[in-house]
Amino acid sequence: MFTLLVAVAGFAPAQLPPTFTAGRASDAQLVAGTVAKIGPGFAVEFTGAAPAIGAGDLLSLARADKPRPAYPMGPHVVLANGDRLAGTVSGGNGLSLALRTAFGNGQALSLPLAAVAAVWVVPPPADAPPDVARYSWVEVGRKRDALLLRNGDTLYGRLEAVAADGGGLRFKPDGEKAAKPYALATVAALALDPTLARVRPPKGPFARLTLADGSRISVATLLSDGAILTGATVTGAKVSVPIGELIAADIRHGKAVDLSDLKPSVVKEDAFNGVAWPWVANRSVRGHPLRLTTARGVEVFDSGLGVHSRSSMTYKLVGKYKRFEAVVGLDAVSGARGAVDVRVLVDGKEAKLDGLTGLTASAGSKAIRVEVTGAKELTLVVDYGPGGDVQDDVNWAAARLLE
Repeated sequence: MFTLLVAVAGFAPAQLPPTFTAGRASDAQLVAGTVAKIGPGFAVEFTGAAPAIGAGDLLSLARADKPRPAYPMGPHVVLANGDRLAGTVSGGNGLSLALRTAFGNGQALSLPLAAVAAVWVVPPPADAPPDVARYSWVEVGRKRDALLLRNGDTLYGRLEAVAADGGGLRFKPDGEKAAKPYALATVAALALDPTLARVRPPKGPFARLTLADGSRISVATLLSDGAILTGATVTGAKVSVPIGELIAADIRHGKAVDLSDLKPSVVKEDAFNGVAWPWVANRSVRGHPLRLTTARGVEVFDSGLGVHSRSSMTYKLVGKYKRFEAVVGLDAVSGARGAVDVRVLVDGKEAKLDGLTGLTASAGSKAIRVEVTGAKELTLVVDYGPGGDVQDDVNWAAARLLE
């Protein structure tokens, strides 16, 4: 049996609806299928025989065939909560920024300047760090705006307004008596005063969307008819995206608690040859995004822990949780030559998990699920491999505890 596809002039083959894999809080089983509907409370219905996921039970929804991409590599806006919206500045005023998005057929969004951390008018350099505070052209501990011009100059001062027609912005450099106009054709990027940038998180659960262009968008509500996703962002903007552009939707502040939001009770980090690597939340130990090789390819995760061998981190559970989940492996880039032994201890007893001894980057990452019902402590251990600590950068991505 075979399938014959015929291309007719003027007609393109219809694209099949994407298949998603869904994790749910009620058990460790995964559900796979084509999304027919997303309703209130992030309830999901699938076409065919796949079981529905009720309101409040969804943990994550991820494309079965595509990895979570890297952050946007073209012009984009970074919000104070870490959201990244690919698109170009089309206007604004003294209070807001108008963005013509690269996703959702180029819709127009109005973003309050108080929520904006940075704007890239041009594509950022390939080696630009993910965090605005670590940009090479931004001073450490600044309490003012920074304007990067395309000629390489950096000006510090205060942004007063964005031109309504997208023609530029008005910026008052330190020491100047008045603001000056700067055409966008001369501007590379803008970083706003971090002490003033704020994004108020939703009171209840929200979804962090990862789109095909690398955009990350937090939405307080998410609905879909199986073809189009509609949602309200945490800044109040309305977004509409074809479901084919969705790569993942991860539920935050629901029935799962991100390990990166908790403080470990005990941390042990050995200094190999006198060098110690402190653990990092939501980044690799070197400050890069959490990059892991999975069955889908190289994925960039937004939440988790970055550690280095040898490390041991213990968390107090006090019998509050029922399950621990994570995707663990060596960083796909900085851990390429590493080799480690990974263990998970529950109340001091090692959990039986396959594939975590002699773990290498070429072996890929491992998705783990550990029962912790009634447990008092959880300990994550990364031990040296045969090469000592060489490139032993390990990421505990999507690490979470289920209540």
